[in-house]
Amino acid sequence: METIGKGLIIVEDEPLISLMIEDIAHDLGWLVVGSVHTEEDAFRLLGQCQPRVALLDINLGLTTSLAVASSCQDRGIPVIFITGYTARDVPSQCGGAPILAKPFSPCDLERSLKRILTPENSAA
Repeated sequence: METIGKGLIIVEDEPLISLMIEDIAHDLGWLVVGSVHTEEDAFRLLGQCQPRVALLDINLGLTTSLAVASSCQDRGIPVIFITGYTARDVPSQCGGAPILAKPFSPCDLERSLKRILTPENSAA
């Protein structure tokens, strides 16, 4: 599959879930340019690459990914939040970013990626 321009990062504190997301993304033709488990490592990764999309778990144990999402937004990187939260529990700071509820299917992730990358959504 074609992966040019299809690099993404994953910020997920649960290693097994992170591996599952990596596998699904790869099967969908995406290149995972980095997968990290903490807010600190996410900022370090963003300093090293310019992904096309960021997949962020909201809750990272003792911290959240909301500051990472803000940094991505400042850099024009679309964000998809992947979370176990219900819709009413999602922090208001998530704004209009798509929310993909765990558990999700490969088709769910593919739909979210297509939705966030449509021209009307990707113009920042």
